[in-house]
Amino acid sequence: MTVSVALREAYASGDDEGVVIETLEVDHASLDAAIRLVRNVDGQLGEPGETMALPIEAGGPRLAHLLCAFEIIAPGADADGPTEGKIRIDNVSDLMHGLLKGAIGYDQAIRVTIRFYRVLPGQIDRVTGPDDDSFSGLEMTAVELSADSAEGTITWPDGRQQNVPSGPNAFFDRASYPALFT
Repeated sequence: MTVSVALREAYASGDDEGVVIETLEVDHASLDAAIRLVRNVDGQLGEPGETMALPIEAGGPRLAHLLCAFEIIAPGADADGPTEGKIRIDNVSDLMHGLLKGAIGYDQAIRVTIRFYRVLPGQIDRVTGPDDDSFSGLEMTAVELSADSAEGTITWPDGRQQNVPSGPNAFFDRASYPALFT
């Protein structure tokens, strides 16, 4: 996935009229609802602890996102293959502690989605969905929790553990890929 030209221009232009809103969604099978966070941009959107309603898909309903400080380094790739990303979330240790406690005993990964919204001041209500630059399908592989922050490593799922050539949902079968089975 690449960052769209419009979003790259917004980041690089120093445009003080347009605001890029970054959100983070953390979800797991043990949760009743995903944890949705939105980064506060220079106090223009509200104060930490308040919520903001944003649609998570184009034309979808607006869902509450908790305003808080967080940092994201998105996963990427280099010559050696995929690289890990990092998340640091401040002042939500209670939310993350509940998530981690609930994840014990499950064999499912903690899923992470990063979304971007470009809005003009005073027009947050006109947002109909995130930009096309969202990162979905990420997994949190390690988490470190302290009293004032939570830090996690995020990666793309390991493809070596998915779609193994067996069973009815196999990615490869004997008829279509005979060379793999000789």
